[in-house]
Amino acid sequence: MKRRVDPPKVEESKCNSCGLCVTVCRSFVLEMRDKKAEVVRGAWCIGCDHCGAVCPTEAILRDGSSMRDSHLEAGPIPSPETLQRFFLERRSIHVYKEEPVSEAMLRQILDAGNCAPTGSNSQNVHYILLTSPENINQLREMTTHFYDKIFLRLQNWFWSLMLSWMAGAKTVEYLRDSVPKFEFAYKKMKEGRDPLFYHAPVVILTHAESWDSCSPFNCSSALYQCSLMAQSLGLGCCFNGFLVNAVNHNRRIKGWLGIPADHACYAAMTLGSPEVRYHRPVHRDSPKVTWR
Repeated sequence: MKRRVDPPKVEESKCNSCGLCVTVCRSFVLEMRDKKAEVVRGAWCIGCDHCGAVCPTEAILRDGSSMRDSHLEAGPIPSPETLQRFFLERRSIHVYKEEPVSEAMLRQILDAGNCAPTGSNSQNVHYILLTSPENINQLREMTTHFYDKIFLRLQNWFWSLMLSWMAGAKTVEYLRDSVPKFEFAYKKMKEGRDPLFYHAPVVILTHAESWDSCSPFNCSSALYQCSLMAQSLGLGCCFNGFLVNAVNHNRRIKGWLGIPADHACYAAMTLGSPEVRYHRPVHRDSPKVTWR
């Protein structure tokens, strides 16, 4: 369902006729008339607030007031070198300390994700945070059971054929090649290891409407922004595609998490304090680019 927003209003006495609000409005809500900005297509507004953010005289009103309280103070920004170093230091963390993550940190991380862009400003990203060991353990068991059934079916020619038809031959080939690794990981899990969530104190999932073509980007970019904020707080993360796949293909897991039927899970990650520190960047192949 479309997010309902009220259109902005223009305080004519403050409008300096610069036209910046009209220039940045991608929804054609505003136009210049008699040298003043005017709301002419209010029903088309998506509530992005670009008009109010760009207005130098605070003439754009939202909910009857200006956006003065959310004014951005000029300040230092990371240099390209500092930012690149930050990216190089990011690692997928597979060993976590047992200590919990504070609620204050989790809220700060979620606020960072909430700043990420969403298609048509839908702001449709929903988060699920698991912080109790009991709930994380139950999710681990359900996810493991899901893959246990998948790998058992791969050994049956009929189910293997059905999976090829539903998921594609390449996916089945990948899963079949993963059987030895899964069996080894399952053995380690029985020994007390956790090759799925790595004993992380927090598991985060994002979900949104499956009919919205922007939802995969919205959820993924939001969670990645969360991961960067977590890194700045001294925490570590690891994105978990196995969990995403299990949630979207197992109604029991999806229902247990409380994800609506018309939603899909698009990103998930573990979160916690890293037990190890990486001293050197890892090798990356050159970007795969086509210049035209």
